[in-house]
Amino acid sequence: MLVFKFGGASVQDAEGLRRLLRLVRTYGGDSLWVVVSAMGKTTNLLEQVVQAVRHDRWPEAMELCGQIREAHLERIQPLRLEVDSRATSPDQKNLEQVLDTWMDRLLEELRSLRGSQLSYNCFYDQVVGYGEILSTALVSAYFDQNGWGHRWVDARDVLVTDATWRDARIQWEPTIQRLHEVHQEDYRNQQGVQCVLTQGFIGRDRVSGLNTTLGREGSDFTASVVAHALHARELWVWKDVDGVMDADPRLFPMARLLPSLSYLEAVEMTYYGATVIHPKTIQPLQNKGIPLRVRSFLHPEAPGTLIGGGENEDQRHSCVIVKKNQGLLELVSKDFSFISEEGLSMIYRALYEQGLKANLARHTAVSFSLVVDNDPYKLQPVQEALSPFFEIHLTQGLSLWTLMHQSDKMRRGFLSGKQWLFEQHLNDIYQYVVVE
Repeated sequence: MLVFKFGGASVQDAEGLRRLLRLVRTYGGDSLWVVVSAMGKTTNLLEQVVQAVRHDRWPEAMELCGQIREAHLERIQPLRLEVDSRATSPDQKNLEQVLDTWMDRLLEELRSLRGSQLSYNCFYDQVVGYGEILSTALVSAYFDQNGWGHRWVDARDVLVTDATWRDARIQWEPTIQRLHEVHQEDYRNQQGVQCVLTQGFIGRDRVSGLNTTLGREGSDFTASVVAHALHARELWVWKDVDGVMDADPRLFPMARLLPSLSYLEAVEMTYYGATVIHPKTIQPLQNKGIPLRVRSFLHPEAPGTLIGGGENEDQRHSCVIVKKNQGLLELVSKDFSFISEEGLSMIYRALYEQGLKANLARHTAVSFSLVVDNDPYKLQPVQEALSPFFEIHLTQGLSLWTLMHQSDKMRRGFLSGKQWLFEQHLNDIYQYVVVE
């Protein structure tokens, strides 16, 4: 079997949905799982809805929900009359009705959460995953409209997680069991189903039954979990780029395609912030020796980048990784004592509880500096938890540049004209905290 994952850019308009169907028909074969993200910028709008409801700005929340509906309606309008001759019961394939059904469920969810005492991150997880639900519901209706047999599966029914809100951990044993139960049903013989369609990014807490999310851009990880559990032949991630590049082509026009990467290289790149693949994606695939192909949905005939597949684990490609919107969190002991293991444990516990990762850390005698994603809804609780013990200063407007396996000349060229606060390096991996 194969697992396909389509990101938000691939379903951001009507042509994207047409292209998705063509790719599934062309490359899908007989046994396929399709994982789809939220359309376009839906997740960003839903985050604003969360903030509005959380602060009891109900009219603003309703206006934002209206924007979400209109954005989706605009995407599907060109598709409404495209009914394939192979479709059955076309009266049941009305895309606008499907959209309104799920928008009503979102509004019902928001009403039930209004005034809730849930933590911000838990509240967030109950709402933001509706972007993926809306997206896959519309893809499903479009498949039906065009006679493409499939089964729509709610990922929350199969991906079992813990309650680490906004960065949930997969509970592997029950997740594998549930995925097998879905996959082993003889749906193809009974219903003419040619693929399973589900959502990325979302799951459900094993204990409370509440919705969870796997971290922003976590749909890659969902697809990896499915591939691992079902022993897939390969995982294909369809992107709006030709594959994995040695730099972000939006920042560096001369960026080059990397035809192949080892698992180790891919892990290293994602660890330092390469965004073409979610950081958690590689390990489940490596454990089963499942290759990952990053391919372009704009140029599907191109080979893209193959990750895994038996390459030399010692190979190293030079690359540049830039993480924007970073904050420098500087913590100093209030009594100027050393920051001991106990203090470090306290700092990392506060980060862990909010789902924040230290993208870079620097330790001196009485201070500890961390570069983290500048997410105020995660940073504020961290600062509140640590402020009784440390003087805290936050510097914003920064980027973290990681130059991997570059010559001295290349490093100087990349950083020419840039102002940086400090640098840190290990072997031939250099990191710079750069003022934007």
